[in-house]
Amino acid sequence: MSAASTDVLDVVIAQARAEASHITVLDLASLDGAPLPRWEPGAHIDVKTRDRFGNSVVRQYSLCGESNAATWRIAVLADVNGRGGSEQLCAEARRGVRLSVRGPRNHFQLPSDERPVVLVAGGIGITPLLAMANSLHAQGRAFRLHYFARSRASMGFHDQLQTSPYRPHVHLSFDDDTPAPIGSIFAPQDADGWVYICGPDGFMKAVVASAHDAGISEMRIRKELFSANPEVPAVQEAGGNRAFSIRLRSSGRVVEVPADKTAVHALADAGVEIVVSCEQGHCGSCLTRVIEGMPDHRDQFMLPEERDRNDCFTPCCSRALSETLVLDL
Repeated sequence: MSAASTDVLDVVIAQARAEASHITVLDLASLDGAPLPRWEPGAHIDVKTRDRFGNSVVRQYSLCGESNAATWRIAVLADVNGRGGSEQLCAEARRGVRLSVRGPRNHFQLPSDERPVVLVAGGIGITPLLAMANSLHAQGRAFRLHYFARSRASMGFHDQLQTSPYRPHVHLSFDDDTPAPIGSIFAPQDADGWVYICGPDGFMKAVVASAHDAGISEMRIRKELFSANPEVPAVQEAGGNRAFSIRLRSSGRVVEVPADKTAVHALADAGVEIVVSCEQGHCGSCLTRVIEGMPDHRDQFMLPEERDRNDCFTPCCSRALSETLVLDL
């Protein structure tokens, strides 16, 4: 069985279990029992669910099981402060329930060199880093994992990590029990390595600042936001917005993007579907290849060198510096 990363795939919940406070782990299987597509650590899938108002929404979940397993594993945090998509998914999670998903896709790959890696997780941000830790250990790569949670009860995969063969490289911290300071994560020898961070925005900013203090180059810091603030407006003000045009490579069709509308919404109005999740430039779900034109990058997803190439942009929040962008659509 195979599926392109942009294809919609129907799967079934093979198992659902409570992992920690408000966290449910789901094992997903194909409908016909064939193995699901393989994936690499850092990959995620988009899952279709409903918000508390009954609207169809898409949520991203990192794959956190074994990449060569026949099934996929995700962990869902029922966020009481969100729009209800994760809560709905957890409430309906039971064996035999079908889900529509898209993926896997990976914008958070591990480096292929031999530099040591420091993994830093905040809360449910452990999910992509758990798969990375498993992979790094199997490769014999030097790494360590720092995992911060509010409490033991809220820490997902605690028992798995405590019994893992790489337990000596795992450092756990609980806010309610003498938490480790973020400033203690890095050592001088980390300056030549990689840093992978996943967690809430404020947490990641603090970790990045600590990494900079330790002399780690911004070019070797990778981060992924596991959730986004739904109150942030989709149209961001960055020196003001102006209208621009999008030309579709496949058909030559031109779609106008008004100053008061995002590119992804203008495309949707024109019947052109692009997968979106956070709609704020954090997650990379909507990353689209640019054939011609100059993007006005407003995302928080791409690295500086990736922006400099100007060959991709995030239509959920980014705009254009040129009059027209030609997209690979």
